[in-house]
Amino acid sequence: MQDNGSGLSPAALELLLSAIETPEAEISGIVLDDYHSSEALVLKATGLLKPHGHEAAVASQADHDDAPVTLSWSAEDGGLGYFSPTAGWVAVPDDRIARFQVDVPRVIRELMDGMDWPSRSGPVPLVPGLLWEIGDVRLGRRTQRAPIWFARRLHEPSVWRQIKDVAKARPALRLRVILTNTPSHRFPDGAIAGHLLVAVRDVIDFASGLAINPDILAARLDGSLAPEIGEALYLSPDGKKLVISGTVTIRFRSDCHIAIISASWSRASGKGSDSPPVNSSTMPSRVPIPSARLSARRSGPRSTPISSPATGSGASNSR
Repeated sequence: MQDNGSGLSPAALELLLSAIETPEAEISGIVLDDYHSSEALVLKATGLLKPHGHEAAVASQADHDDAPVTLSWSAEDGGLGYFSPTAGWVAVPDDRIARFQVDVPRVIRELMDGMDWPSRSGPVPLVPGLLWEIGDVRLGRRTQRAPIWFARRLHEPSVWRQIKDVAKARPALRLRVILTNTPSHRFPDGAIAGHLLVAVRDVIDFASGLAINPDILAARLDGSLAPEIGEALYLSPDGKKLVISGTVTIRFRSDCHIAIISASWSRASGKGSDSPPVNSSTMPSRVPIPSARLSARRSGPRSTPISSPATGSGASNSR
């Protein structure tokens, strides 16, 4: 398969993102050699995969029973291996027993390549090994910078709880993007108010290796992707724009209104705020929007009718 000019093929990208999702962001040398040899060569050469210890046991290849055997060090051979009753000492190549770990901070720097972000300090760990703060990033033609985090293993409930706790303790002044290698179909239920989950698979510029396309990410952040006109209701990912029947657009500027509409949408759709349009039959009968303010804006000031004792009919208060 052809690469994208950066030395990383789509298969190598997928292998890398999948490895990040493992508990320790690790993958064994045996798996790499047997199933991903060409992709592994590139990931090792770029430093995205680094040696990180070795396996404690392997399957015996000498006695044809595939039984696990414990590895031990041989001073004579200068390497690890095991003793076989039939073959004697069996040395195991280092690459077969080595474990490799993804250099996640380096991956984050590659994702942000070409963007205006505080790269000098690098990503700051907020939850060791799970959540990093990238900083305020300028995306496309947006006038305001966007605060961005990177997280992994969002499908794991204990990880999701930790991220929610950090988000509560460290609130953002503007809508915060949480980039993640977790595929979108494995996103946890519910949402974090003021946060937008974005799978990096959806915003990577495949012509530039790991680098994210800032225009695509800006469109996700602004909710400028065109809603489906056939849907009764559409809420932008940032919770700032509600489109009704493709014709009426209501915009929310208050953080309170955005939080309320996002929470209502999440409960009704059973998904996070970054979800596709849903049918109106799944929505609550009342959606909490600033209707009084909208009504006043459309119709203007109106006189209040009062009851007339003389006529018994409504009359305008002329005072």
